[in-house]
Amino acid sequence: MQIGPYRLASPFLLAPMAGITDAPFRNLCRRFGAGMTTSEMTTADVSLWHTTKSRRRLDLDSDTEPRVVQIAGSDPEQLALAARLCADHGAQIIDINMGCPAKKVCNVAAGSALLKDEGRVARILEAVVGAVDVPVTLKIRTGWDPAQRNAVRIARIAEACGIAAL
Repeated sequence: MQIGPYRLASPFLLAPMAGITDAPFRNLCRRFGAGMTTSEMTTADVSLWHTTKSRRRLDLDSDTEPRVVQIAGSDPEQLALAARLCADHGAQIIDINMGCPAKKVCNVAAGSALLKDEGRVARILEAVVGAVDVPVTLKIRTGWDPAQRNAVRIARIAEACGIAAL
């Protein structure tokens, strides 16, 4: 399996999970065969990156290649800036979160709530892909609720926007 220039040693990927995929857990999963691991979800609001929790989530020093950061938000320009800053600080792949179902994330029109607005999805993906020279991946759900499944349409949008992996 390959994402951009990165050939993964294994097809097994550790999905980013808030509160779970910290650096020690990512390193453990790599030792047990994960071909790629991703940081915990980090807000795209860079004004919040001064907190200890955010700094810890963005610390990729102990990660092996490829170093992957997941960002979440709803504003295309804010996500593009966050992606640029992450890439400037060592992220080799940027993952965009459009899969988190948590109410505190969806209540600010981020995570899986974005799947309701396919136009915004396209604007976000175009902005982020255009902002960085590293591969951009996307995490989604099958839809924003069991009755509203649009993953195939979202995947086509992602492909058209240059997303490297879904």
